Amino acid sequence: MVNAMKNAPRYRRWAGWSALIGMGAIAVWYAFAPTLKGVYISPRHVYRVEYYDASLVQRLIHPDFKIPSFVRLYRIAPETLLGESDVVDLWINGQLYWWLNPPLNAVQVGRDIVFENIPPECIDCPPLPRSAVMP
Repeated sequence: MVNAMKNAPRYRRWAGWSALIGMGAIAVWYAFAPTLKGVYISPRHVYRVEYYDASLVQRLIHPDFKIPSFVRLYRIAPETLLGESDVVDLWINGQLYWWLNPPLNAVQVGRDIVFENIPPECIDCPPLPRSAVMP
């Protein structure tokens, strides 16, 4: 019993340091992790665009941006990342355009982000109405 009382401060100190290291790891993860803001699927369900709010560190790097964000473009099947944009300001600048028919073959987000040379969704498909291309 006496021996257990002598070791108690050492265990408390170890538990305190462990909790402090754990909270620090969570804080670092939070500072560097972006937040998923929205997901949009292409008109024929071949591609996916994901909007992310920038992480806390990226917000500190770009203090003049009102809504610092970035975008990732994926092919749905097989799951493939086709591209990731730089951090841009999407304040009044986030409209999505699917230009997937030749000769353009691009996905445009606002005026700052363009993914080029995107393969068409299908070959010999009828053209999409303008409302599907520019939602």
